[in-house]
Amino acid sequence: MRRLFWGLAAVLLVSWVPLQAKLSVSPVIIEAEQVKAGQSFAVLLRQEGQKPLELELSWALFDQDPAGSVVLLEDPDSVKRAEGLLAVEPSRLVVQPGESVEVAVRVLQAAFQQLYAALLVRPVRSGPPTRLAVLFLLSTGQQRPRVGVAAWERSGKALTLTLENSGLSHGLWEGELLLFDAAGQLGETRQVQSGLVLPGRCRGLEVSLPGWVENVEIRPLQLGEGP
Repeated sequence: MRRLFWGLAAVLLVSWVPLQAKLSVSPVIIEAEQVKAGQSFAVLLRQEGQKPLELELSWALFDQDPAGSVVLLEDPDSVKRAEGLLAVEPSRLVVQPGESVEVAVRVLQAAFQQLYAALLVRPVRSGPPTRLAVLFLLSTGQQRPRVGVAAWERSGKALTLTLENSGLSHGLWEGELLLFDAAGQLGETRQVQSGLVLPGRCRGLEVSLPGWVENVEIRPLQLGEGP
């Protein structure tokens, strides 16, 4: 599933180009189940610029809008909740050119079933806001996603699926499209995969179809999920 998170993380970057040549974070995604209070995670910051870079690290939560895009929740209540569950040490530091620094993220309390938090890393300086984000997708149990096709629509050569997650954890939808021609013959079977869908959320998936396709049959590859 990790390969699907890169696009999700990229959406959280603000003014990415100026910072890209100077700072990188690793990993960009931290996903863990059965998380317990006191558990720690490591984030590596590497500075490739030519001058010392002072950084400030802060917390936010994140969600998805109906299109599946990431929305940062930086209102006071969301920040307070994130800060009450996770801590980062140090939260402010200076990284020298060519230096790699490891910061520690600790779970303060496991008072959640699912937690979707973003560790924001930004330089302390004036000018346009520039920051990186490390996504934390944490759960205290082993709840499973249940992502299925809630609706679909075909318009010309495009098939649009609406995926809905009615489960208790984040997940994705995997399926196959059976493409039939005007004579009713199966011409192609195509496997498709959605991006990440948070619990209780929907996102769209658009698939381009060959011009000869007359009918499409949708089949899930995950048990218990259907169109």
